[in-house]
Amino acid sequence: METSTIRIAIRGLNEPWDARRIPAVLDEIECALREEASIPARLTADSMSIAIDVATDRLPAAATLLRELGLI
Repeated sequence: METSTIRIAIRGLNEPWDARRIPAVLDEIECALREEASIPARLTADSMSIAIDVATDRLPAAATLLRELGLI
């Protein structure tokens, strides 16, 4: 399975996402992808960005959901 990575700058997070609570943000994004779009994803974060790894064939659906959540 090929994967693609979506990166989101942490400093660009806005309401309701709290950049001071990145573990909670990762959990919420992962849950939304899984429950609302049936997309399994692997999420990680470093000091600058959140990385969301999804199957390449699910990339359009993941991007759509992330847009709906106000993340991209």
